[in-house]
Amino acid sequence: MPAPSSDRNHSHNRYDVAVVGGGNLGLWTAHELARRGAGRRAVLERGWAGWGATSRSAGMVRAQGGTVAAIVLGRITRELYRRLGEEIGLDSGLTSTGYYVLAADAAEAAAFRDLVALRQRHGVAGEWVEPTDGRRRFPALDWSRYAGATFAAADGYVHPPIAARNITLAVHRDAAVALFEMAEVRGIEPAGNSFRLATARGEFRADRVVDAGGPRGCAALGALVGVEIPSHAARHQVVTFGDAPLGEPGHFPMAFAVAAGYYLRPEEHGTMLGMSNPDETADRTAPYQLAYDWAYHERTRPVWEADFPALAGCPISRAWAASIDYTPDHLPIVDEPVPGFFVLAAGGHGMMCGPALGAKMAELMTEGAMAELPDEEVRLSRFRAGAAPGRKDAIALPFPTA
Repeated sequence: MPAPSSDRNHSHNRYDVAVVGGGNLGLWTAHELARRGAGRRAVLERGWAGWGATSRSAGMVRAQGGTVAAIVLGRITRELYRRLGEEIGLDSGLTSTGYYVLAADAAEAAAFRDLVALRQRHGVAGEWVEPTDGRRRFPALDWSRYAGATFAAADGYVHPPIAARNITLAVHRDAAVALFEMAEVRGIEPAGNSFRLATARGEFRADRVVDAGGPRGCAALGALVGVEIPSHAARHQVVTFGDAPLGEPGHFPMAFAVAAGYYLRPEEHGTMLGMSNPDETADRTAPYQLAYDWAYHERTRPVWEADFPALAGCPISRAWAASIDYTPDHLPIVDEPVPGFFVLAAGGHGMMCGPALGAKMAELMTEGAMAELPDEEVRLSRFRAGAAPGRKDAIALPFPTA
């Protein structure tokens, strides 16, 4: 077995690529660059690998996006999570239970039906489910409150600690990658045809830099080189119930009530429910530990208890609030706005699309283009003043718009 990556002989701190951020996006980028033989790479993480927003994720994995990019990235991510588990000989942490995306009314139902066809054109199998059929298939939901749903059997969820463990192990095993923890990046400046990075563990030099700083770091890192990145943090919160009244523990279907702004999935022997407040504003603070908004919890609770009557009165097992990154259109950023400086932001889907985003970043860096992803949905230039309004991903939680 190779020596741990952080203990190898990288003492001169000179690399072909420095990936800033050791969360799901940064680690998958390093891993996919390794698969492409893209030179010596350093991953610089200010905390621990897989820490921060990654460790606080709910782990939803779906290919039922609302745009081409969201669909393609979700599809590839499902494949990559499974492949990595096979490569390292450990469970992938991904469970496919099937996922219902619920339409609140006739207008949403018409739009969602169109998305089924769009997804099928991009390799994602799915179907439209009428409420009458839904009652038979998922009786825990009160289907009288919805106009139907899209459904994809291959969608599911991943346990974030397992996903973080697997990709960290894969990166750690790669002899061409050095993983540095407690290496906060405090400065980035051009140095000829490369970049000089000042960190808590000394100075690093790299020919190219990937900004995968997540909700707490992406925009700040971009500012160091004069790049404005509209990716910031917003509060998202998750609650779990200790039993599974909705069906078989660990395997009942997931559901996303888009208009209501909440989703649920199995969690071990219980149920996990995540929600975002549409009135939330950007969180410009530094800490990952955020206050759980119990007032919003109580405001929303009657909705999910009406949708899923079996949840009424269920005792809470855990509750936490997390930082989640967002962009104005809920879509990711994969681009090279400055020669040699690359930006990778998830648009709120770091666990759901992280593996695919890492693969596409590696593709951009080694081939100069990204197959299947429309530039107008992933390039940073779509946010420039005067740019034509693009398509937003409507299958998303409510996030701030600025």
